Amino acid sequence: MARAAARAFRDDRGVLVYLAAVVANTCWNLSRVIDLRPGDRPVRWLPRIAVLVPARNEAANIEACAASLLAQDWPDLRVIVLDDGSTDGTGEILRKLQREDGRLEVLSGEPPPPGWMGKPWACAQLAAAAGDADLLLFADADTRHAPGMAAAVAAAMERGGLAMLSAVPGQDLGSAAERWLVPLIPWALTTHLSPAAAQTFGFAPAAGAVGQVLAFRAEAYRKLSGHAAVRAEAAEDMAFARLATRTGLRWRVAAGWRVSRCRMYRGSGEAFAGLEKNLYPAMGGRALPFVFAWAWLVRAFAWPAAAGAAALLRGRPRRAAAPALELALGALTWHLVARRFGLPWRLAFEGPLAAAAGAWAAARSLRAWRAGTAAWKGRRLVS
Repeated sequence: MARAAARAFRDDRGVLVYLAAVVANTCWNLSRVIDLRPGDRPVRWLPRIAVLVPARNEAANIEACAASLLAQDWPDLRVIVLDDGSTDGTGEILRKLQREDGRLEVLSGEPPPPGWMGKPWACAQLAAAAGDADLLLFADADTRHAPGMAAAVAAAMERGGLAMLSAVPGQDLGSAAERWLVPLIPWALTTHLSPAAAQTFGFAPAAGAVGQVLAFRAEAYRKLSGHAAVRAEAAEDMAFARLATRTGLRWRVAAGWRVSRCRMYRGSGEAFAGLEKNLYPAMGGRALPFVFAWAWLVRAFAWPAAAGAAALLRGRPRRAAAPALELALGALTWHLVARRFGLPWRLAFEGPLAAAAGAWAAARSLRAWRAGTAAWKGRRLVS
């Protein structure tokens, strides 16, 4: 098996066939991504909307997030934020905002019960407080939204008859690590997973979603058993996509960059820590397939840059031809994803760096989860 793997890694023809398949899968997935646009409003469905925000140590973000949600252009909308045991002043900021604008509802979260991850438990508490809302719209505390975001979500769900919608916000990228790591999330979702296959054929293992803006019709959320169904999942957004697929519910991924923005991480340390938390569980949590997948990704998307440069430096331009074609196909995937999700165009040229940075984050994620030290914002994720 080791020899077969080594031959596969050396075989440019196999890599080129794989990359061509990735390009085809990317085009198919992106063709099914829907757009959220300012000014879109539902025609007949006028739901009572509850926007639900779990916030743990989000002092740098929560004021801007809450203000953008309170400014939504929707007549029947509640904004509920849960302070999930914050230690950085998030709770104090929320109470101040609540005094200034009584429309903001603030909850104090309870510690997670045994068997629950922190975010699913926070979201479950928020959903219980949503009352008779027809549309549950979960938004991360590091997001900010145009006034028409909620209406655009409702319009897209009405138009598509959707039970669930995962919207990918525009990503504000600071440090180099943010620039290379954060875009891996929508890139992996549309290049190596296949929401299109999940939605067309009901193939749940191919499903994937992004939880930064995740909306459910209330009856669909109840049918899925809410966050209790994903209570032990660190990547609860991925789990919801697979569960919705198995249940036969209609759902889609949306490009939300015209109505929402997100600064997911601040600085290189936080970016690597965030991917350390997410990568291993999001890719199934099995060590051997995880290692092989990342080795193959490095071979296909990072190694050709080094191999092509080495061939040219040695005066062997013909040997640089295959790596150059591999680089071009990899760059095409980044170009397509960047254009669809409002990401920087330079990612088409920085794909090898993103693959290398992602592999380093993957190694950290594997080590943390296997050693039982995975944590996020001061909370252990495994016992």
